[in-house]
Amino acid sequence: MFDIIRCDANPSEFGFEKFFKYDTSKIIEVENLQAAVQFKNKKSLILLKDYAFDEGAIKVIAEKKKLCFLIDLGRLIRSSGISRAIAMSKLRTFLKLCVKYGAFYSFASFANSPSKIRTPSELSHIAMLFDLNPGQTEFALKMLPHYM
Repeated sequence: MFDIIRCDANPSEFGFEKFFKYDTSKIIEVENLQAAVQFKNKKSLILLKDYAFDEGAIKVIAEKKKLCFLIDLGRLIRSSGISRAIAMSKLRTFLKLCVKYGAFYSFASFANSPSKIRTPSELSHIAMLFDLNPGQTEFALKMLPHYM
């Protein structure tokens, strides 16, 4: 399993094979899915700020099989209340469409300190809150080395 973090830590202490440092050159941050469609032919990680419902964009991206969506689980962990519920609902719908059309996705914690790093099983269980099965979450956590 692999993760992306923003601090120094030893991966073997937490059960990961490797940590990747947050690198803005390899991770492209975009506002929405319409902006992500521009990168459909490029092998890169896309970090969305909003997981709004757009079935057409996901279908176009999934056809090329190059782009991988990076889901920031740390953003969900740090939020609370209604904003967390809305984000989880949007993300659940987004991931259902990714599974339906075969779009690639991966999860990362983006931990700021070693105490906030989640183990692979914790990340997997958090991802299962979005109606994914254990095999899908494990596959998603192993996707990072192909794009980093």
